[in-house]
Amino acid sequence: MIEQLIALPSVSSTQTEIDTSNQPVINCLATWLNDLGFQTEIVPNLNHSGNNKSNLIATIGKGNDGLVLSGHTDTVNFDQTGWDTDPFKATQLNNKIYGLGTADMKSFLAIAIEAAKEFTNKKFKQRLTIIATADEESTMQGAKTLVETFCAKGQKLGKYCIIGEPTDLTPIHQHKGVMMEAIKIIGQPGHSSD
Repeated sequence: MIEQLIALPSVSSTQTEIDTSNQPVINCLATWLNDLGFQTEIVPNLNHSGNNKSNLIATIGKGNDGLVLSGHTDTVNFDQTGWDTDPFKATQLNNKIYGLGTADMKSFLAIAIEAAKEFTNKKFKQRLTIIATADEESTMQGAKTLVETFCAKGQKLGKYCIIGEPTDLTPIHQHKGVMMEAIKIIGQPGHSSD
């Protein structure tokens, strides 16, 4: 799986000449997850004027308090002269895999799917959700789209979430994200100098 994901370019950039679609990665993940019995939904990015970008939400089981395994499908741009190997080929050297997105973070998506395989024939008490987003490396539009599409409408994707960002194998309890709040104050305006 990792080899196939690395081979699919999905560079995210605010520079349109560098930016590429993540749709091939999303389609590949959706196929694998459908084959495992997940219900998949491809959610196109809102307000994205560049290349075709989407998020994937794959669920198995019922309930709103389950576990979310979340990762992003895009990679940073690269300079070919800085690579000793092909960035779009998963190359194994010295017990390590080299390729664009191996650590951040296509490998996590493959690992999440491999882990989910162990449970797909079990009865879930709550839903398991795998989310793959777009544009984490640039505009965060994938996360923003999920907020606008689901969270703003009160839909819950899960109670717990593991985000597979590289942390040198040190678990952390927070990560960057997108949150929007609105406050409406009703009453008479006033100032202490009045």
